[in-house]
Amino acid sequence: MDVNFCVHYEGDGYPPTNRFCRNCPHSHIACDALWQLVIDLSRSKGGDAVPLPGTRAVMFPNSQTKNSVRLEINCRWYVNREDFLYCIATGHASMGRRGDRQERTVSPSLTRQEPYVQSILSALGGDGREEVRAVCQVQAGSQQ
Repeated sequence: MDVNFCVHYEGDGYPPTNRFCRNCPHSHIACDALWQLVIDLSRSKGGDAVPLPGTRAVMFPNSQTKNSVRLEINCRWYVNREDFLYCIATGHASMGRRGDRQERTVSPSLTRQEPYVQSILSALGGDGREEVRAVCQVQAGSQQ
C-alpha cells in the first residue's frame, strides 16, 4: 500500500490505519458520494445478484455494514471502501502478505480486488464519471 495515495490519509498502512478511509474527516468532499454509488449499485437488483462486467463475479449489498459490498464467484468475499478508493488512486489492488504491506500494488486489506474494482467502476460508468474525477482531485489535494 502506497501511503501517499491520498493527501488526507493518515497512517502507516498497518492496521488499524489501513482502514482510515472509513473515518476520514474529508470523505464528505467526494469519496462518500462515489462510495454511495457502489452501495447503490450493489442494491440495484433488490438484493439479487448484480453481474460485474468482464468477470464471473456478482455483487450483493453487505447487510452488516456500509463499509463493504459482497462479491461471489465460488466463494464470498468483500470489497471494502478503502480498497476501492485505493484502487481509484493507484490503479492497483492486488493480494499481498504481511511483509508486502508497503508495496504500491498491494491493497490496504492485502486481498486481491483486481479486476473486480475495475469492473465495479465500469458498471458505474467508468473513470470519466464526475464522482470519480472528484475523488481523484481530492486524493491529489487539488480540491479541498
